[in-house]
Amino acid sequence: MTEIDVDKAIDLKLEGYSWPAVAQNMGFNDSQAIDRIRNRCRRHPRYPEIQQAHSSTKENETRYQKKDIKADGSIGSEIKIGRKNKKVFTDEELLRLHGFDPKIFKLKSITSNEWTTPISGSTYYNYQSKIVAVRKEPEITAEDIERVLSKLKPRKIELSCEEIPEEYLLIPLSDMHFGLNSRYDYAALQREIADRILNRYEEILITLHGDYFHVDNLLNTTEKGTRIDEVNFDVSIEDGFNFILPLLDLALENSRKVTLVYLKGNHAPSTDFVFVKALQKLYTQIKFDLKFDEYKHARLGPHSIFLHHGDKIKNPERLHQVITAKFSKEWGESQSRYLITGHFHHEKSLSFAGLTWYQLQSPSKPSSYDSTFGYDITESGQMLFEFTKYKRSAIFFV
Repeated sequence: MTEIDVDKAIDLKLEGYSWPAVAQNMGFNDSQAIDRIRNRCRRHPRYPEIQQAHSSTKENETRYQKKDIKADGSIGSEIKIGRKNKKVFTDEELLRLHGFDPKIFKLKSITSNEWTTPISGSTYYNYQSKIVAVRKEPEITAEDIERVLSKLKPRKIELSCEEIPEEYLLIPLSDMHFGLNSRYDYAALQREIADRILNRYEEILITLHGDYFHVDNLLNTTEKGTRIDEVNFDVSIEDGFNFILPLLDLALENSRKVTLVYLKGNHAPSTDFVFVKALQKLYTQIKFDLKFDEYKHARLGPHSIFLHHGDKIKNPERLHQVITAKFSKEWGESQSRYLITGHFHHEKSLSFAGLTWYQLQSPSKPSSYDSTFGYDITESGQMLFEFTKYKRSAIFFV
């Protein structure tokens, strides 16, 4: 009969192996060997070590763990543990079991299963867990934002002329995707918009029509947590300011009334909102619409401009039903009615049922998503709309 190395058997047991696994690791494959090993260990002076390890003071035995870092920066972890008692783990407990600090990480996904093993007349619970953990975003409260914005000092811009024609200009800044694009990419666009503003207008309406920025946080994800192109977040914010501030100054110099409307996009609605909130602090002479509504109305002289980013309702006929229901009073009081959407980055237009719909171009370069799905073959650019008091008089492709 082969001699049993009891110390080795006890060491294996303390590592979390079952008695059959201990026997197999020691080269025994028959069922009688399992009992022999167990009995020899029970008579050994070290057996209390096994009893203590399996007492209620130690609930979990970690038998296996593997971690890997994924391409998006998240961390995958797989773990197998044994327990004497059945337990449902909280998210925090799961993170700790996998070796993550819940103050730093949060769960992105969980897959788990459980099965039982009868040992010495009692039930032992085996638990396998696979998780993906990501670092928590820095928590920024409304108070933090307000504290930063309170430090901004308003700018005072004087109207540079008295004689202004009775014309109106709509500047929809749709799908600019700063971060994917820089201020240098948009230098020519900025000049062309500035040249148009210099014509002077009774009123200028500017819309941040959604997705002014490419990502919604420092983790380079969209609102829904989709990780996309690598972006220098700090530089993207700086570029966003450097693009729009000269245009707002110029608008106030050349128009008696300037309005700026914020629209929610699907990439960076939170970043866009805080950005526009900062603009509101800087420009007290501009009228701002910062409501979180998906569908909005703005008046441009006698004309009604209905606004939506374009990602929630994509069919113009369905959008017509929504805006006439939401804005029936404004609809009836209008000289003419226009619906402006973005999101798709290419131009479309349609006139029907008293409404003219324009789907805007985008000046943005293609994202990795656009290139993958073939959305990078359309003409890029921005569209500006000029109106008289009777009708639209021009569309400028810049």
